[in-house]
Amino acid sequence: MTIRGEDLLISGAWLLGIGSLIDTIGQTQQTFTHSDLGKDLIIKGNGIEALGNTLQAIGRTRLLKPERELSQLYTIFGNWLEAAGNTTNSVGVSIDINGAEDEGIIIDTLGSGVQGLGAAFEAIGASLEEVSSYRTLAITGNSFISLGSFLGAIGNIYVINEKNVIGEQILLVGSWIQFIGSLILINAITLEVENMEQTKKNVNGDSYPYSYKNYSFTYT
Repeated sequence: MTIRGEDLLISGAWLLGIGSLIDTIGQTQQTFTHSDLGKDLIIKGNGIEALGNTLQAIGRTRLLKPERELSQLYTIFGNWLEAAGNTTNSVGVSIDINGAEDEGIIIDTLGSGVQGLGAAFEAIGASLEEVSSYRTLAITGNSFISLGSFLGAIGNIYVINEKNVIGEQILLVGSWIQFIGSLILINAITLEVENMEQTKKNVNGDSYPYSYKNYSFTYT
């Protein structure tokens, strides 16, 4: 059974949203309790986000077309960078929990920076697309995720410099901005896939992927 690229895009977008929500809940707990409470959720959330980014990268690779090659290559590269960044976040927070706090925060900071760069590449890729119902949403969603990720890196820098209160507040704001961006991106990708389906329907002369050619109707 071959999984369609469109299905991977939708699945990846929803996993990104779910992972971002879990991460945000964990960060909220950590900020308000001023403890390690919530870090387990942050680890899990980033892991789910990384999986979502990976599915999106694979899906877009399968759907790569010559007329959209440049924009899609930017987006695919951004997807992989985000996956690497989220994975690095999970590793960093895990190291932090296991006692090596400074090293863990540094790795987490690096991961947030890579994730922010990846989302920025995705925003650039979206900006190179033709004007469409989903283009602006894709640019906005990825820009929010990029901004939130970079705020996460900045927040960690404050924590490293023992300015924990403001650092945790910046981390919290960044996580919520990322979550909002992921919701916008779910909408954007849903519209993009619907556009793909409609295009295929127009080309094939029937609905896609469920064709009515094999059905006959008798009216009495």
